This record gives sequence, C-alpha cells and structure tokens, in this order.
Amino acid sequence: MNALKKYQRITVVFLLLIGIVNYLDRSALSIANTSIQRDMLISPSQMGILLSAFSVAYAFAQLPLGLIIDRLGSKIALGASLLAWSVAQSLCGLVNSFGGFMGLRVLLGIGEAPMFPSAAKALSEWFDANERGTPTGIVWSSTCLGPCLAPPLLTLFMVNFGWRGMFIITGVIGIVLALCWLTFYKSKARYLAELAAQGQALPSEQPAPRADAVQAPKASYFAGWLDLFKHRSTWGAVLGFMGVIYMLWLHLTWLPGYFEREHGLNLYDTAWVVSLAYGFGAVGTIVAGRFCDLLVRRGMSVLASRKFSVITGLVLAALFTLPLSYVSGLTGCVILLCLALFSINMASATAWMIVNTIVDSPRVASFGSIQNFGGYIAGSVAPIVTGFSIQYSGSFNTAFMISAVVALCSALAYFLLLKAPIGGADEPAGQMAGATQ
Repeated sequence: MNALKKYQRITVVFLLLIGIVNYLDRSALSIANTSIQRDMLISPSQMGILLSAFSVAYAFAQLPLGLIIDRLGSKIALGASLLAWSVAQSLCGLVNSFGGFMGLRVLLGIGEAPMFPSAAKALSEWFDANERGTPTGIVWSSTCLGPCLAPPLLTLFMVNFGWRGMFIITGVIGIVLALCWLTFYKSKARYLAELAAQGQALPSEQPAPRADAVQAPKASYFAGWLDLFKHRSTWGAVLGFMGVIYMLWLHLTWLPGYFEREHGLNLYDTAWVVSLAYGFGAVGTIVAGRFCDLLVRRGMSVLASRKFSVITGLVLAALFTLPLSYVSGLTGCVILLCLALFSINMASATAWMIVNTIVDSPRVASFGSIQNFGGYIAGSVAPIVTGFSIQYSGSFNTAFMISAVVALCSALAYFLLLKAPIGGADEPAGQMAGATQ
C-alpha cells in the first residue's frame, strides 16, 4: 500500500468514528425519551419540541458554517465543532429544567452542523470524483452505525449511570476524539507537501502542492456561495434532501418510542430491535457507494449514477413505509422498518455523493451545507408532526403515511431538477453528457 492510499484509509476511519459519535450524541435524547419525560414531567408534545430544538439549530447553522468550512478547511472546522458539541452533550447531564435542556440541544445542533459538510470536503480532497462512492458510503454508514450502537450502548450507560451519566460519558468520548483529530489529521495538500519536504517520492507522481496553498481568493468565497442558489440542480438537491432527512429524523427521534408504545416492548427488547433496523441502514449506505461506483464503471456518468440511486432509495423507502399503517404484527413491522431504513439510508449516502460530484472541491462544504439546511428544515418538522400526531390520534399511522408521501415528492424533485454539474465540478471528462440521464 503506497503512502497516499494509507492516509486515505486513515481519513476514512477518522471520519467514520466521528460520524458514529455524532449520531450517538444526537440519539441520546430519543433513547432516554421515556425516562426524561417521567423525571422532568415533560409531555409528548414538549418532547417533540425538545427533539426538534436540535434540528432547527442544526439547519440554520448550516448556511454560514458551510462558507466558514470552505475557508478554514476540514481539520480546524471539524475538530472545533466536535469539541464544542461534546461539551454541550456532557452539560445535558447536568441540566435541571426544560428551558435549559432546550438551550443545550440548540448548542448541540450548532456544534454538530459542520460534521458532514466537513466530511464531504475532506473526501473530495482525498479522492477523485469517480472513486468517491465507496469511501462516501463507508463514512455515511456512521449515520446508521451510530443509531445501531446507540440503543444497546446508551441503554447500558443509562442503566448503570442513569440518563445523566449517559450524557456525560458520551460527551467525554467526543472530547477525546476531537483532540486526536486535531493532533493527527492532515489535509492532502499538507500531507504531500510534507512528503516532498522529506525528500520522499510522491504517490502517483503528483506535483507537490504547497502546504499553505490558497484554494480561492478571499473575495470569491461569498460570491461563489451566492452563485450556487442560481442553479436548478442546487434546488433539486435541497428539495430532494428534505424528504431524506424528514424520514431519517422521524425514525431517529421516535423509533424507540414506537416499539415501546405500539408493541409494548421493554427497554432492552426495544434497544435490540432498533439496532437491527439501523444495521440494515448501515448496509444500505455501503451498498449505495458500491452500486454507484459499479454504474460508473459500466459507463453511466458520475452524476447520473447518483441520481438513479437516490431516487431508487426514496421510492423504495416510501413503498416499505406505507404498509406500516396496516400491519399490526411485530415481525411484519420490524421487516418493513428494516427495509425502509435500508432504502432511505441508501438515498442519504447517495445524496452526499451528489454533493462532492456536482461542484468543485473548494465549494463542496458550501453546497453540502445548503443541502443540509433544506434537509433539516424538513427534519425539524418531523418530530413535532409525529409528537402531535401521537398525542391526538393515539398511533403512528398518520406519521408514517406523511413521511412516505414526503419521500415520493422528494424523489420527484431529484428527477425534475437535478440535471447537470455546476460550473467547475470535477466530473471526469467524457461523462458530462450523461449527467441528465
């Protein structure tokens, strides 16, 4: 394995671990949902608002932070954000009021906002456009591995240390990982510059970039960010991602409560069933990466392969979710939810492959943050809609039907609006003509 390949793998592992911690932290409230409602006398509708406080803050932090990430680079932006959200997570274990808890969830949302735009930017720097499918799928499997590990792991912490101890422990884990990232991670430009300075042969005979190379003139960052809003493909990605995150956030925030409320499962059984469902989701993200790379090798354009995969994932997720309103048996519901999570996470991973395909590397974080903003505006609505739906209808049926309709509308947005890479994108020459397939 040459030096470049080795550090590519190190980058992917780092991003995977940070992504897992990211989702462990944001899953903690849903795992402790019932206990916190009981201890703090919080109603289901209040819990829905509390759950949404994170996603509203996360959404609105995206727009300015994407521009900042493209200016600062992934190392500083991701390291600082991981440190900030981990401190907020730990403080959740010390809170004594609904208002204080909501404030910390807002801080958690702002802190976590740079995570996935930073990851997309790092992958766009380390991997060529036609090689990003598999590493993106691996990194985005963290969005399922985190929720998959969360029920048994966080339940174990909660049983032994209480829900307050659970928040403190997960926050400390993040602080340690942030220090490791800031100490050991290097951008590709800096890594190659260090190899050249040491007199080592550069991988693939690449010229040595300067470690302090400027990506773009300062005046161009904001203009380039504004320019993204002029393109139809940007709006296709934003509107499409809204359906992805709406469905993902419904599952992330209410799935444990669904099995406890609708099927009478205890805390331990719920933990294992939810983990199984998210295990299928993790497989979906990896399958998405391999599937897109396979389509490219068979001649489809890079963007067209992503478009086909994301639409397929959304449509399948809707088709597997709709029957949940009519199936009452536990086994049938578990099977449908596993398939739905496989499909929607396939769509989620592919949506982030679109980010580092449709624009050039210096604007990846900006584009990703714009997409994430739209997604989490929709995601912030999902817990509230679900909470009020449960409170007034007494079941999850309406919430599941709404999420399926939203997913189908988002698939239509991808189909109609996502047409071509935006000027400067690094899709390989000769494949651009197929981008509208």
